[in-house]
Amino acid sequence: MAITAVRPEVEKKKTALVDAMIKQELENMRVLAKQKSKKKKKGKKKKGKKKKKKGIKLPGAKYIRDRDPYDLLVELIQHNIVKKLPPTSLKEFIGEFNYIHSMLDDVKQ
Repeated sequence: MAITAVRPEVEKKKTALVDAMIKQELENMRVLAKQKSKKKKKGKKKKGKKKKKKGIKLPGAKYIRDRDPYDLLVELIQHNIVKKLPPTSLKEFIGEFNYIHSMLDDVKQ
């Protein structure tokens, strides 16, 4: 009987407390939203000078920056720095199944 008498008052206090907490959270969210919108407005970019295009960062890049890549490749092949390989198809790289390795996998399990 005491529970039925006290329960409505406790529920009213609890709902009032929860409502106050929800109002506080909503207020905090509004303040944060205003701060974020202000930060976005401050981030405007000014039109100014365009950035220079950066060159190749390699040793000796100043010697090759004006040359054609094809001519550079030809010169590298002539000096045996790069090998010119004959054209190959993908079928030439396909081998047969490695039975020994698969048998070793079965033994390990």
